[in-house]
Amino acid sequence: MTRLFLTAALATLTAAPVLADGHAGNTGYALAGDGKTLVVMPDIAAPGTVETYALNASLDAIAWRPVTGALLGIAAGKIYEIDPATGALTDLGARFAETAMMSEGTAVAFDFNNKIDAVRAVSSAGENLVYFPQGFGEGDERAGSVLRFTDLAYAEGDASEGAEPRIFANAYTNAINGAKAGATFQYALDARANALVSLANNAGTLETIGVITVDGAAADVLPMGGFDIISPAEGTDAAFAILQMDGAETAGLYTIDLESGAATLLADLGMGGFTGFAVSMPR
Repeated sequence: MTRLFLTAALATLTAAPVLADGHAGNTGYALAGDGKTLVVMPDIAAPGTVETYALNASLDAIAWRPVTGALLGIAAGKIYEIDPATGALTDLGARFAETAMMSEGTAVAFDFNNKIDAVRAVSSAGENLVYFPQGFGEGDERAGSVLRFTDLAYAEGDASEGAEPRIFANAYTNAINGAKAGATFQYALDARANALVSLANNAGTLETIGVITVDGAAADVLPMGGFDIISPAEGTDAAFAILQMDGAETAGLYTIDLESGAATLLADLGMGGFTGFAVSMPR
């Protein structure tokens, strides 16, 4: 995407509609321009009002860290903290294990497990990584490192058993502001199966929950955009996603029903090509 096209597209985005008050107060973050532009929606209830910041590195995905309120990004061999007010990147000096690299050209999903305050990165090629931030645990040798765990695969007996997954987004429940959660559950989106699935952490096991639908019709989603869950309290979760349908020039902001996979369009974002998405609540 050229700079000129991105500027024009973001100008179109500012014309997107204002949403109902029920979504007010939450901030959305997205990656555009091949991961080189941070798009900030100060209030996702008004997704057409955006701020954009040029990044000095191309990021694969972003994630909001509930415990600290920080925004993190992942790139090839790097973990960054992102200043959402300027787009400035701070290299956190993560140590990547030799096997803990994503295949080139894959979509990357990235989200914090708020029970342990570590962030999981999975890819459309099936890689399954975890970054354990500095200070993780008490004397835990994994702190500051990125390790690889079991690659993603569907469970025996699942409708997609034997098929290669194409996971492009993941999200954990109980993303509570300023505190760890007692328990979490990980969801993901598969662009091959066009489905909402569960992801069993280090085991990498996927199980189908339901086909992604819009207005009752099965959707055909591209492996781009993103997915996040915010939680005002433990056991209360609201799921949002940026999805782009096959053949569509623009992406949309949706809510996701975590029991069925049903997606409800909140707003057409007026441009496509998003490669990361995160949502935070007011602190």
